[in-house]
Amino acid sequence: MKRYRPNTKAVVVGIILMLIGICCWVVKASFIPNGADFLFPLGLLIICIGGLTLTITAFIAMRKNDLAMSAYLKKQTAEKKKQEKAKKLNNN
Repeated sequence: MKRYRPNTKAVVVGIILMLIGICCWVVKASFIPNGADFLFPLGLLIICIGGLTLTITAFIAMRKNDLAMSAYLKKQTAEKKKQEKAKKLNNN
């Protein structure tokens, strides 16, 4: 059974977006305490977009793994039923 991993590019993009958002907060708090009020909500928005990117990537990988596991289990049960049917025919 194939195991799917999250898309590496999407994970990197999500982490970079979150770091950019944190940098906006650091710039606002450290270097421009009395001005540039737009940096705080902008940083929050960028952090949220990065987190959303990571969440969506994780759900996509989880869904692919779930579908692969379902197909694998369905195949196993079909083989098991086929073996039982063949065994039953051989006994009669």
